[in-house]
Amino acid sequence: VNIVQIVQTVKGTYAQIEGQGWVSMEFLDDTDNRMDKVQEILSSKYNKADYSIYVKQLDTGKEAGINQDQEMYSASVTKLPYLYYVQEQLDQKKLSLDQKFKYIGAVNDFAGAYEPEGSGSIAKSADDKEYSVQDLINRVAKESDNVAHNILGYYVTNQSDGAFKEKMFTIMGEDWDVNDKLTSSKMAGKVMEAIYNQNGFVLESLSKTDFDNQRIAKGVSVKVAHKIGDADEFKHDTAIVYTDSPFVLSIFTKNSDYDTIAKIAKDVY
Repeated sequence: VNIVQIVQTVKGTYAQIEGQGWVSMEFLDDTDNRMDKVQEILSSKYNKADYSIYVKQLDTGKEAGINQDQEMYSASVTKLPYLYYVQEQLDQKKLSLDQKFKYIGAVNDFAGAYEPEGSGSIAKSADDKEYSVQDLINRVAKESDNVAHNILGYYVTNQSDGAFKEKMFTIMGEDWDVNDKLTSSKMAGKVMEAIYNQNGFVLESLSKTDFDNQRIAKGVSVKVAHKIGDADEFKHDTAIVYTDSPFVLSIFTKNSDYDTIAKIAKDVY
């Protein structure tokens, strides 16, 4: 808040907040303590083994969380590293949005591929059709399409090759097993932050998805860019929340539900 003036009265010292009114100085501090409050809320309400929560305030770099380093089966959230890598190739002009890749059978059989029978609208078996990079990004970001992910992973990351894994280590700070798909909320949050810093087509696509009426997006009243993940008892969401001070929010849960994720997001927001 912006303070217009400070006055001493018989009842204490008060500050006039620009456009608002007066408040006692005992309720004000010249340090940014928002993340301290976030940590307090997470510790008191959500300190459970089935939750892995990571928050990072992007303008200050301050972090908060519960079990943020605890790895879980991360389901479709692990599509984020591939989206990051595709955007990097676009930024380096090694790839273009209108470039096309053919859907052949091999795309569904490499380290990092998802079962084609999962989410998405592309045919579950190879149709030999060509799909543009733009279309594939949109399908992964908006529908969480498994086959679209597999096509991008097969061609752009060269089936999760060494260069891709090395880049992910640089971002996440640790090795990531593309086969087991075990990730922590903090690892996913770091990748989402990296995508935010790219500020490219992938981020734009993640800002308008088929899942914007649930989970983190449901819990806040501002724009979000997010990637959901579901698998059996696991339900996750990792997002950029566009408040005046944007922050990363990554919520991994086991044996929980979408509304709980929305409630956690609302409390943090």
